[in-house]
Amino acid sequence: MTQPTQTLQADVVIAGSGPGGATMALEMSRKGKKVVLCEAGKYHQHLGSNTFMLLGMMDNMGLTFSKEGTWVIRPKTAGGASVVYCGTAVRPPPWLKEKYGIDLDEEVDELYKEIPIQKLPDHLVGPAAQRIMQAARDVGHDWDLIDKWIRPEKCKQNCGKCSLGCPTGAKWTAREYIEEARANGAQLLLKTKVDKVLTESGKAVGVRAKGPQGWMDILAETVILSAGGQGTPPILQRSGVYDAGQGFFADPLWLVAGRSDIQGSMYDIPMTAGMHLEEDGIMMTDLMTPPTMYVSCLAFAGKKGWASLPKAIHARKTLSIMIKVRDSLEGRINLDETFSKPIDYDTWWRLNKGAVLAEEILQKAGVKRDDLVTTAVMAAHPGGTVRIGELLDKDCQTPIQNCYCMDTTIIPEPWGLPPTVTVVAMAKRLAKHLTVPAEAKVAAQEPA
Repeated sequence: MTQPTQTLQADVVIAGSGPGGATMALEMSRKGKKVVLCEAGKYHQHLGSNTFMLLGMMDNMGLTFSKEGTWVIRPKTAGGASVVYCGTAVRPPPWLKEKYGIDLDEEVDELYKEIPIQKLPDHLVGPAAQRIMQAARDVGHDWDLIDKWIRPEKCKQNCGKCSLGCPTGAKWTAREYIEEARANGAQLLLKTKVDKVLTESGKAVGVRAKGPQGWMDILAETVILSAGGQGTPPILQRSGVYDAGQGFFADPLWLVAGRSDIQGSMYDIPMTAGMHLEEDGIMMTDLMTPPTMYVSCLAFAGKKGWASLPKAIHARKTLSIMIKVRDSLEGRINLDETFSKPIDYDTWWRLNKGAVLAEEILQKAGVKRDDLVTTAVMAAHPGGTVRIGELLDKDCQTPIQNCYCMDTTIIPEPWGLPPTVTVVAMAKRLAKHLTVPAEAKVAAQEPA
């Protein structure tokens, strides 16, 4: 058994500094709690520079694939996925309240005012996004501006670097919460990976982690696991919760794109506008990956993708639509963080329908049919690996008392939409629950 070389003491220890972990660190530090925040990645700098910098913030330099070959994007940096997300905000699904009794209205309203979250003003809607939006409306779709975690006053026109890491600070990231938590006294341990939860009599008493100086025990009365959809399950498996990671969603997506006669989507704020076909589980929006990644997306598409590579030289004038679809709860996260994620019939049906609709829109926008290309399938924000209603109660507590999950793992059903608002709001809700005085909790549970 591995012996720790040092021991730290805290009130709360958090594994992972993405949106969920950073929010917990901030809210608990505001309440005067001593917080230790562990992050397996680095605190990367020089955001927004180029694709190679982006890949440096990714697990395995971005080359993370399921056993079946699906490319899954998994950031590993301080702030987690928020550093490279597109800044898209979607309110929690109604079924979270209707089916699971979790009301996040108060926390979401608080969040929308705090950031603030809002739609982009007209001057930040780029020419490609405008062209696609008008074309979509012309063929009969309800294609509208999307809420964004972006402060317009800091944003630059024709930048298009949201997914590289915003260089101007216009896009909210979890790093803002990390820095405020540190100002409140929280300790951030970089390149420190939590291995397991330490328990006594079924209760969490801390975690064992490995950092630059070796193994350590971080003792705390509250443990928060926020290592992400792929990172949290192995921690729980090592802690005796063996069903963690059984079945998950990963929201498969692909791009349909083609050369136009105007400035392309790569210069726009990604996901400026779009539509959600809720019944079908299909989200469509303007989005172009950075050029180097775009080439990879075509290359991974097989023979047809390779044949399309010459068209990638027109990336600067390429209009692109992303189709992201609701997944199914299949696959498994293994102890070594490898994973199986098959794409089933229904998911392919959604991807194909979205691609057909995207082709119609882009042709209406002036792209020639012969210039259209479709990339390989990727997947984003894997989640649902430790679901509410199964391994978690309504407060996201695991079978281990005083051990909670707070990242995309908690989402109980496939959704197919960006989860950041839901995760941050859930973290705010959990922090309130953990800091309510015991007598107030008892009073709230007593019948009127």
